[in-house]
This record gives sequence, structure tokens and C-alpha cells, in this order.
Amino acid sequence: MLTVVRCLYRPGGADARLSIRDVHLEYMIANRNSLEQGGALMDEDGTVKGMFLILRGNRAEVDSLMANEPYTRAGLFEATTIECFDRFVPHADPRFLEKLLIAAREWIAMNLRNTCSRV
Repeated sequence: MLTVVRCLYRPGGADARLSIRDVHLEYMIANRNSLEQGGALMDEDGTVKGMFLILRGNRAEVDSLMANEPYTRAGLFEATTIECFDRFVPHADPRFLEKLLIAAREWIAMNLRNTCSRV
């Protein structure tokens, strides 16, 4: 299972992170088996405003990883969201999107047919 974690810094949090960035990076390295992707969230002007992670593991594992994450422990985040993620692209099946398209068209045809027959 993949989980998306989006963390936004509190005012001053982005600057405060710099003094413990080495500890954060050590933590990420130690937990790299759980990391699918990650990086900084930025405004259009390049200002860092948060952190984005895609993590492998169940919800309890993700919650534990985030509770022990150095930036979290330092109180740098104003808001954090954690959501399950069903990745479509890239997908192990190279024809996944085409199959999804066929299923979507079949669903639409069935539902439109049923809707039209009720009118």
C-alpha cells in the first residue's frame, strides 16, 4: 500500500528546519525502504513551504514513521495530511490506463442506458 503525506511548515518552520536538516536526512536514509518518493513542496517563487512523501507500508507504519520524523518532533509543521494512494502511473501493467478507459466507458454506457430507460 502507498500513502501520500503532505506536510506544510508553520510560519518560520522552513527556516527552522535548516538547523536539523542533517538529522532529518539521516532519518530518511535509515527509513529509505519505506520511501517511494519525496521532496520539498515549493511556491512558484521557489520558497520551500513543506514536504511531500509517498511511503510504502500500512497506516500504523506510516503514522509511526511520521511521529518519529525529526521535523515532526521539532514541531515544524502547521498541517499534515495522510491519505492512501492508488498509483495508476507508472503502473506494473503497461496497458493499465487503456483497461481503465474501457471499464470507464462500459460503466458510463451501463449507467446512461439505465438512466435513459427510467425517463
